[in-house]
Amino acid sequence: MRRSFVRLGILLTLVVAALGVSRLAPAQPKVTEVLIGSVLPLTGTFASYGQQYLWSAQTAEDIVNNDYPDLQVPLGPGKGFPGLGGAPIKFIVRDDQSRGEQARTIVEQLISVNKVHWINGEGTSGITSLIQPVVESAGLPMTCHPCASPTLTEKGLKWFFRTGPTDKTMVASVFTFLHEWRDRGGPTNLKTIAFFMCDNLFCQDNRKVASELAPRAGYQIVLDLTSKTGATTLASEVQRLQAANPDVLFLVQYTADTNVFQQDARRAGWNPKVIITSNGAYSDETWLQAQKKSNGGAGWLGRDPTAIDLVHDRPAWKKVNEIYKKYSRGQNMGELAMREITGLLWMADVINRAKSVEPAALQKAANETKMGPEQLIIDYKGVQFENGQNVLATGVVTQIGWDGEKHTVWPWDLAAKSGFKAVYPNPSWQERESKPKPN
Repeated sequence: MRRSFVRLGILLTLVVAALGVSRLAPAQPKVTEVLIGSVLPLTGTFASYGQQYLWSAQTAEDIVNNDYPDLQVPLGPGKGFPGLGGAPIKFIVRDDQSRGEQARTIVEQLISVNKVHWINGEGTSGITSLIQPVVESAGLPMTCHPCASPTLTEKGLKWFFRTGPTDKTMVASVFTFLHEWRDRGGPTNLKTIAFFMCDNLFCQDNRKVASELAPRAGYQIVLDLTSKTGATTLASEVQRLQAANPDVLFLVQYTADTNVFQQDARRAGWNPKVIITSNGAYSDETWLQAQKKSNGGAGWLGRDPTAIDLVHDRPAWKKVNEIYKKYSRGQNMGELAMREITGLLWMADVINRAKSVEPAALQKAANETKMGPEQLIIDYKGVQFENGQNVLATGVVTQIGWDGEKHTVWPWDLAAKSGFKAVYPNPSWQERESKPKPN
């Protein structure tokens, strides 16, 4: 009998121990570093943009992994992610050579081989649209903060987020400015407009938005022209534009194509009264600085996500710019880099709040974002999402002055703070050559 009780006691002890073990939650592996897969166009057609995205990633990595106690941006003070025990961030950067099929292959490798926790990229709307299905299928968070095509956040995707504004916001800024300008001391004789766009997703989305807004702003569309991205000559297109003789040219081209357009327009001696553009070369700080050698950009108007001439005085902007210049070989942040860095620091905030690298936790933290403007280096009203799109991102209109820098001309309250007198009409090629050059 005694042996039976002993055996029963041992059995009960084993059962209780087994039940106790079964109820313990599985141990979560400690996160030693947070891996961000970054696919960028470091070579090829879009290399100028890719280089600025790389500098932005290096800047964000520097800010997160090092202690900047006085820097009032997400993850500025302290080292690493406090929510993950101080784990650092690491960007795994791959070059897609500005090719969509290459980007897809790289993303698949980053997910399956490198086991990244987040995909950031690609920096251009067209290629980003090609890699979205891959990341969505994998169930990982993905971002492209400078991408502006509205369609990227209109597909019902659950894992894609963008902190930057879409072209529905920014192109609307362009046409609101053109409509109101005449009542604010601007020219009253601007009545016709021509579109000159590249053939990819970003440019054609701009075209759709502009086609709706131009007539509402009182402009007759006299020519709607599309060229193939990567053209080596645009002479015939310039001839068609010259024959149409629009008062306003709405130009949406990437940097290389913009340079070709400028060369062929100069040879033809053609300049409309107004050139206004949307992203593309106008957002490329490298292109902007290069224009100083020839006054090539003077008088150009364009949409921007921020009043870049007014944010320079912010302490946070100055400090982040100092860090950025360590990687950019001394070049200041342009608005493209500001959009990207803002988005990357938001991403770091999401990861820290999630206290996890599990996709569902990251998705939840991203959707719960309510970030105020005081945490940003850019003029957004904050960061808050609906269907993956930051609904608090904004747009302004700027113009390149004779100093080669951008100045805010709309909205009117910010234009008053800027104190810049708009250049009109668009300077002739002869005037550009005769004026002193900033560089």
